[in-house]
Amino acid sequence: MTDCKSFYRKFLNIDTPYEMQENLWQILQEGRFPVLLKAPTGSGKTEAIVAPFLSQFTENRFIIAPRLIYVLPMRVLVNSVAERIRKYCNRISPNITVRAQHGDAPGSPFFISDIVVTTLDQFVYGFARSSREAGHHIDLPAGAIASSLVVFDEAHMYRDEFTFSVMRATMEILNESRVPFVVMTATAPERLEKSLFENIKEYKKIYDNSVVSGKVTWSIAETPLYIDDELLEKIKSKRTLIVANQVKRAQRLYEEIKTMLDFEESRIVLLHSRFTREDRDRHEHRAISMLPHKENEKLVVPKDAGIVVSTQVLEAGVDLSAELLLTEMAPADALVQRVGRCARYPEQEAEVIIFPPEEDKGYRPYRREHVEMTMKWLMEHPEFDFRDFDEVCTFVNETLDYRANDYEATDTLIDLFECVLYADQKPQNIQVRDGKPVTILVVEPALDEKKKRQKKEEQILKGVYEIYKNGKKISDYSFEVDIKTAWGWFKNRLIQYELQWRYDEKENKYTPNIINLFEKGSSSPSEEDTRIGPFRTYILEKVYYDSLTGVKNDESIFI
Repeated sequence: MTDCKSFYRKFLNIDTPYEMQENLWQILQEGRFPVLLKAPTGSGKTEAIVAPFLSQFTENRFIIAPRLIYVLPMRVLVNSVAERIRKYCNRISPNITVRAQHGDAPGSPFFISDIVVTTLDQFVYGFARSSREAGHHIDLPAGAIASSLVVFDEAHMYRDEFTFSVMRATMEILNESRVPFVVMTATAPERLEKSLFENIKEYKKIYDNSVVSGKVTWSIAETPLYIDDELLEKIKSKRTLIVANQVKRAQRLYEEIKTMLDFEESRIVLLHSRFTREDRDRHEHRAISMLPHKENEKLVVPKDAGIVVSTQVLEAGVDLSAELLLTEMAPADALVQRVGRCARYPEQEAEVIIFPPEEDKGYRPYRREHVEMTMKWLMEHPEFDFRDFDEVCTFVNETLDYRANDYEATDTLIDLFECVLYADQKPQNIQVRDGKPVTILVVEPALDEKKKRQKKEEQILKGVYEIYKNGKKISDYSFEVDIKTAWGWFKNRLIQYELQWRYDEKENKYTPNIINLFEKGSSSPSEEDTRIGPFRTYILEKVYYDSLTGVKNDESIFI
């Protein structure tokens, strides 16, 4: 059997694994499941799972499982985690396949790659045999899951009772089916842990507080985040991360700082969830390159001070280490994750300034009571150490009440069983989140030189065909938003067209078709308007989108 320390040293370039990593190695090798792993941010939870799984390939003995399915809460995390795992795999064998599977990147719809990194939505659709990408091969994803090690990482980040209920129901089915799984988190409160595992009486818990990181000093500002001269001087000289709760706030901060400092684009970048995949990937790579980070397990510190402005998409799964963090007040778990992007390595130091949210709805998309409880607790505990994991757990436990809803969990179990039984292939029949997704496609309308008079629908359709003509995919120019956000854009006329696919019997293929939502005779948008529906694709004309900032005039408070 491969030795843990030798494997880490040889294939991960890590001389001494943490105690938590050695413990999980032993537990997975012995097949003791399920497992709950609680460890600080930056503690190497991903490596703790990947190392024992990959060790099987060095011996060609698959005593844990023949494949790994790594489930994350947000698709923006999937690509970076997949790339991180892929680097480790390449050191062992170029034949180990790693694929990302989500709406923007359906790289493994059947879940039959050696390692699949995916979202909870895609995992549940695959398990329930209602995956749109699987076509008529509806049994393959569920069969692949049944023979996999399943990992639910960043389990705390769903934050709503409905999704926690879906997760709990899924865990209970996996447990009864004897499918091995691991739940990993840094900041899940005890109440959530007990709720998720309520009907799973025997599970192994690993708790680790031995990780050594750099030093963090923090303070709470008296007023909401505003870039004054004092802050500007700090930003000029330090590698800075700024995190806002809402996209519109992040956009505004980015524009203000960019104007005030007259920085080159190479030294400031904006990150949020409403960029097309192509733009988001580019911004993610730039963000990592602008702040201290690790490459091949070696710390890289950029020469010049850089600024990353972001929303909560940067709270987890991105390996960078800022020297200065300016963040709006958020729930305890979110705040811990944000601070976890600072001074991640020994000998580093970072300053954190926490700003009260703006009045009215500045606390959104979180619950007001969670933000207020977090602020109250911090003010009552000025000596709190974000680097002490025992203190972090107390902080989270005393301010958050996340849990799965018992009634919804039972109801979800029934829905899952029915979907598995009847395999109806309709994702809308099995809901994973309290909100529902809508796809937004950014299109540059194009003129057809052969036609003299052209409707806007024809110009947009031509623009869609231009995407394919340039060798791109629809997913390269699209992103998902909550249906409430889409409805707000529809109401404000940012969205006026829908993309539908129709089957062409003569061509024996599906062809795109553009529907004008405001065609002559259509009524004004109303609260119960059926023109905006879940799991549909709407057009955002390029004039309303900027590749550096995202959607223009984006006033939505939903993330």
